[in-house]
Amino acid sequence: MNSKTDVLIIGGGIAGAAIARELSKYEINVTLVEKEVDVGWGQTKASYAICHPGARWAPGTLAQAMIAESNQAIDQLMKDLDVDFRRLGELILTFNGKELEYLKAIKKQGEHIRIEGLEIIDKNEIQRLEPNANPAAIGALYMPTAGIFNPFELVQAFYENARENGVDMLMGTKVTNIVREKENFKVETDRNEIQAAYVVNAAGLHAAKIAEMVGAGNFTVSYATKGTCFVIDNCMGDIVNHIITGLVDLQSFTRFKLVMPTYAGNILIYTSISEPAHGIDDRAVEQRALDLTLESARSLVPDVDFERHIIASFSGLTARNDRGDFIIETSDPYSGFVNVALPPPGLTCSPVIGQKVAGILKKYGLVLIEKINFNPHRRGINSVRASSSPKIRELLRQDPRYGKVVCRCEKVTEAEIIDAVQRGASTLDGVKFRTRAGMGRCQGNFCGPQSASILARELDQPLETITKNGPGSNFVI
Repeated sequence: MNSKTDVLIIGGGIAGAAIARELSKYEINVTLVEKEVDVGWGQTKASYAICHPGARWAPGTLAQAMIAESNQAIDQLMKDLDVDFRRLGELILTFNGKELEYLKAIKKQGEHIRIEGLEIIDKNEIQRLEPNANPAAIGALYMPTAGIFNPFELVQAFYENARENGVDMLMGTKVTNIVREKENFKVETDRNEIQAAYVVNAAGLHAAKIAEMVGAGNFTVSYATKGTCFVIDNCMGDIVNHIITGLVDLQSFTRFKLVMPTYAGNILIYTSISEPAHGIDDRAVEQRALDLTLESARSLVPDVDFERHIIASFSGLTARNDRGDFIIETSDPYSGFVNVALPPPGLTCSPVIGQKVAGILKKYGLVLIEKINFNPHRRGINSVRASSSPKIRELLRQDPRYGKVVCRCEKVTEAEIIDAVQRGASTLDGVKFRTRAGMGRCQGNFCGPQSASILARELDQPLETITKNGPGSNFVI
């Protein structure tokens, strides 16, 4: 069935979902299409989810300006959307005099956008703050405003709040062609045809391909950097208290590296590898990448047996454009077609991405009248694991299924899984990213079958139709 909308957003990653939520504040029709069966399954899913202070980005870039603006807005946004956010602080370690001089230049860049609390500390202070940090480090830039959050929860919070405020969400819908027709765009998908007055292209790795469909491709997107992550069991969660990183070495095969706590008490280690992927959908974790990631982690935190406690590993591609900065702009010759192509740190800038796009659409003719009944708030899924004893007793009075633990590793209950399904989870990964069922040490080996059964029951589908992450990944054959 064909449909019409005022604004069509292509892409359900952090950018598309944030834009949808912002536009849901106004009396317009907004539709979002996403080729995957759930939101946030592209770059967002493979993110290490830091709220960057912005010191690493050069003055004058759109990225740095948006990072600075987002850091002012993110605390209130996380409160409104009920997303856990913690400003742990970041240490950038240096190991020689040349690096230390470079660190001073980064500090000046941060001071340019008024980042609070920047301080270059010596090795004694490093060891006081982080006893497990590499003792060979001679100094570090301490950035206390750096923060961590759950990237899955944030993109889902944008999605849920936008949907509640009237945005039509079309999951599992792939755009196949776009045609300009007088005052509108005809967007063809594998499910239907959509007439839209304005189109916002937030397709991530596929943004250049989408732009080319309508002749608006004045940029290219590459995926020359592949990031590899290890998730370390939460029994090791106290080995670092801050985000620990090193300087980006453009001459090195591994450019960026970090060791950091996660919002859930695990440790995450990451490195970006400057090697082209084997294709735009390449998510394979290769042995060499694993070895390099461990090596990078040990250069920051050397005396920890990371390998013994790895519970998960994954790789993701980073969409970088040929301009080296954020692209948020209309496209010649179509002012109603807005390209949003964001290299990292798109997650950090999510609080203001929507505002930037809304401003562009308004400039080029979209009438934006604020809704009187816009609801800015979203309630997160109740978590027994994170609740106090009185809170758990209250939840049990509301629903006895809060007393039935399905995922033992992460203490996720049947009631939480049902809540996730009601919010839009239709796959095992959808449940996992909303509740953490399957993210523990056993990686779903015990809770997977029961989670699948609950999904089938709540969706009123045969168990054989339940998938891990969409078509072709059936849990039961």
